[in-house]
Amino acid sequence: MGSRDYSMAKRGNGTKPSRSLVALARQTQQARINCSQHFPKHVFRDAAWDIMLELFIVAEEGRNMCVKETMAVSGESATSTMRRIEGLEEARLVGRRYDPIDHRRVIVELSENGRQAMIAFLVHLFEAGEAASEQGGTTKPVSFIPIANNRQRRLGEME
Repeated sequence: MGSRDYSMAKRGNGTKPSRSLVALARQTQQARINCSQHFPKHVFRDAAWDIMLELFIVAEEGRNMCVKETMAVSGESATSTMRRIEGLEEARLVGRRYDPIDHRRVIVELSENGRQAMIAFLVHLFEAGEAASEQGGTTKPVSFIPIANNRQRRLGEME
């Protein structure tokens, strides 16, 4: 796998990504922000992805994010942000719950499915980046298939 650390440490009934995955999530987030300096914002904007990146980072840092903060991250109106959250919730990537300290606030957080998908994707980015640098940047694009789809495909192959 090269020199990068992809190790996962147990955390409850899940896994905790290495610091390098959180750092990659931050770099990915920064690259998305930097795009707006070179391209029109509406062209390369995907609020759902921005929300997923931020939720991953804050969760791994042990923090929470409320709906209002999610609106700031998405850069969209309240209505559009709520539609994004609802779409992510329908896809079972995020969940919402009331803040136990302030019941007026609603916390948005990655579901375990969302967290595992983010970990899988970030590992994929690491591996693709590492392969490109080992081959002098001449690698072909590699499709990303989330963990759940890999399992389903393997099950289909076993039949």
